[in-house]
Amino acid sequence: MKKIWIVLKHEVNTLLHNRSFLLGVFLLPLLGFIVLFVVGLLQRNPTLTGDTGTLPANVEIDTKGLVDYSGIVREIPQNLKNTVKKFDGEESALQALKSGEISAFFVIHRDYLKNGKVDFFAKNINAFSDSINHDPVDWLIQYNLFKDRPELLQRVHDPFNLQEETLASKKTQRDEDDPLAFAVPYGVTMIFYVLIFGTSSLMLSNIATEKQNRVVEILLTSVTPTQMMVGKMLGLGIMGLFQTLIWLIAARLLLPLGGRSISILQGVQIPPEILGWGILYFLLGYAIYASMMAWIGALAPNLREASQVTFIVAIPLIIPLMFHNALIFRPDSTISVIFSLIPLTSPVAMMTRLAATTVPFWQLALAAVLQALTAWLVLRIAAGMFRAQNLLSGQAFNLKVFFKALLEKA
Repeated sequence: MKKIWIVLKHEVNTLLHNRSFLLGVFLLPLLGFIVLFVVGLLQRNPTLTGDTGTLPANVEIDTKGLVDYSGIVREIPQNLKNTVKKFDGEESALQALKSGEISAFFVIHRDYLKNGKVDFFAKNINAFSDSINHDPVDWLIQYNLFKDRPELLQRVHDPFNLQEETLASKKTQRDEDDPLAFAVPYGVTMIFYVLIFGTSSLMLSNIATEKQNRVVEILLTSVTPTQMMVGKMLGLGIMGLFQTLIWLIAARLLLPLGGRSISILQGVQIPPEILGWGILYFLLGYAIYASMMAWIGALAPNLREASQVTFIVAIPLIIPLMFHNALIFRPDSTISVIFSLIPLTSPVAMMTRLAATTVPFWQLALAAVLQALTAWLVLRIAAGMFRAQNLLSGQAFNLKVFFKALLEKA
């Protein structure tokens, strides 16, 4: 156990000092935050801050006049004083309009609270002129009506917080015209594909590189092949789990943030169960594919030959990408359920379905059990192939070598 811990610690320390790995872990979430921050600055609309009772500066550069016979507008916030100018009567407002002091003016009628009537005056109003910008006056009226009740003001601008509920027994048919109905599940698909395949590939490149550099010969003088394999898998798995947590937590944080900056993202959420099931499915998927990568790493003489065989191992993970439309828009169809239960396709397919619909618990549990059994089987095979004679052999990799090693007793 002590030697396994030494190998594990070595792999973790190596990746923690690997700039490429750290960039992969943190750069994608960081770019997401930067993009949403910039978009938020560019698209920020005027909003009220109920706590302070102030309004942000309006983008309108000209000044509008206001004549208030209703007595509603008792105060003009400091940052609207250059945008709206109040007059005692229509005559003084008309003189200011003719002199160019204001570009137009509004007249709020005495019985505004009953009928909401407001008149608008400008030098030229015709069908081809620009639309009337009454936003400053809208904000001003709302501010004065609700400035003592900020909670009501908040409800005026955000009438309800919609919570959507679905029936688990109802077959899900997603709207193919809704871009978010595709984008969110597909994003989850790509995240889990990259995480599982990328982390598993570290196992292959690690072993193949050490074989090519003859480092493995030194390691085998101190540890057994099985100890080396288990230590590497645990160490790389811990770092892969670390990356998974960072990405999933970032996704959960970015979508609400994006909803404030980009209107199309408002209300979009990643189901919270994806975090819990996602960690479990990543660990099981990693155990399966890292073991399969260990097969290749143990038998291939160098990294170049090992990389050529990687595509064969990746095919089951690519299948959910090929059938993503069925998984996203028909998540309860027979083909989608089958792919989410097959252990080699389940880690990606089930997460896609989980982002698209409510998956019955029995399917989630059954898929996890099948993956666990498959992981146990491929781990035993990997342990059998992780022999000194295979690790030290320089024989070219081919199917004959693979099946010979597969049939040998561990």
